[in-house]
Amino acid sequence: MRTTSNHRFARQIIIVGIQAVVLCLWYAATLLAQSPLRYPAPTREADDTPIAAYKQRRQALMATMSNRSIAVVFSADTRNRQNDVEYEYRQSSDMLYLCGFPEKESMLLLVPGGMTFEASLNAKRYEHILFVAPKNPQRELWTGVQYGAEQAQKTFGLDTVLHIASAQEVLKRIAPLRDTLYYGTIPTATAKEPIFGAGVQFEQSMRNGLREAFADVVVKSNSVTISRMREIKDAEELRLLRKAIDISCAGHRAVMQSAQPNMFEYEAESIMEGTFRKLGAEDVGYGSIIGAGVNSCILHYTSNRNRMKKGDVLLMDCGAEYHGYTADITRTIPVSGVFSKEQRIIYDIVLEAQDSSIAMCRAGVNRNAGHTRAVNVIRRRLLELGIIKNPEEYIWYFPHGSAHNIGFDVHDRHVRTVFEPNMVTTVEPGIYIPEGSPCDKRWWNIGIRLEDDVLVTNGEPIILSAGLPRKADDIEKLMKKRK
Repeated sequence: MRTTSNHRFARQIIIVGIQAVVLCLWYAATLLAQSPLRYPAPTREADDTPIAAYKQRRQALMATMSNRSIAVVFSADTRNRQNDVEYEYRQSSDMLYLCGFPEKESMLLLVPGGMTFEASLNAKRYEHILFVAPKNPQRELWTGVQYGAEQAQKTFGLDTVLHIASAQEVLKRIAPLRDTLYYGTIPTATAKEPIFGAGVQFEQSMRNGLREAFADVVVKSNSVTISRMREIKDAEELRLLRKAIDISCAGHRAVMQSAQPNMFEYEAESIMEGTFRKLGAEDVGYGSIIGAGVNSCILHYTSNRNRMKKGDVLLMDCGAEYHGYTADITRTIPVSGVFSKEQRIIYDIVLEAQDSSIAMCRAGVNRNAGHTRAVNVIRRRLLELGIIKNPEEYIWYFPHGSAHNIGFDVHDRHVRTVFEPNMVTTVEPGIYIPEGSPCDKRWWNIGIRLEDDVLVTNGEPIILSAGLPRKADDIEKLMKKRK
């Protein structure tokens, strides 16, 4: 009987405790809702893309559509880092390109010819409609100030801005009046469940849902159309890309003037990324690749935990992100400050391959022509050195492509097969000879990659990252000034 009474008493204590917690949470929520705390409205930086440029891009996209269609573009989803911690949010590139709005839980709706919300012959017609999360003082206390509908409309120049909760209602109103509904890139189109590895198809699920909700409307993606637009950079994009590239060059230069034997790779990473931040970059465009010795032969090595040794080369593939645009630059330097004979030979081969490839970054030239040239140089030189015995073995030491678009993404999607003016491409040949390779040991653990960002014009290609030394002599000269 005593035990039963004890159990009953314990249950009562637990119930009272739960009630107290719930009451405290309710009281705190009530106080927060009535809180006098107000935060300054968020602002854009002075050198952000002008609002007029966003409108021009939206108009250009709608020009590819009929007045019987609409298009929706989605914000990026949030990513969980661990438990209740999320990765720092980064907006989807299509949203940044078309309107610049940086917050999650948002959607852009484009309506060629416009739509009205009032039953009047003179009612205003809206073509560019942005849906955003409503302002929430509780959320702002924890994660920062939000734009909200009113401030977003003032700041980003959309025809109207509505709360995201009304998006379905608006689509239900306009979709039956149109024949096609386009949707842009889905930031996370698929994922794998952990047990059987089956793919979870988010894009397919959304597409099926749209087709079910709007049975008389054709639902299809226009992500290729948007990608095609993004391939050709306008003046504002080139301005911001140049800024990202200049910041990236400064980071590489800072490491060249600081790297020493016995430093750890992560020390070089901290110098690189610290310089990015100091010069205004919001983030890195991708995980910094900083590998010395054997790690220079790993294409996407990002652990950056090993110690650099005298006689190693240090491969650094790093780019800053500035206002959404990312650079992509690679340099390989001698940790001791001077290349060995073998390192210099491999370095000069890669530089020769890069020069031959850059020469092909011209309007009207097939974008694969430069890679073919780089392969020809590397194949011929490796045969001459006896590192390979037959021509096709070059792939052992040069196993990747040597060019890709950059912009909002470090690997911006490419649609065109021929270069056109104002495309920006990387050129990045490399040779990687890890320990155990079937060649003379003197070549082992030499990984060399050179990567620059190149603007295609109607004339000569422009190396946007030319401010950073490329030749071995110039790198050694700069490293003599090490701190």
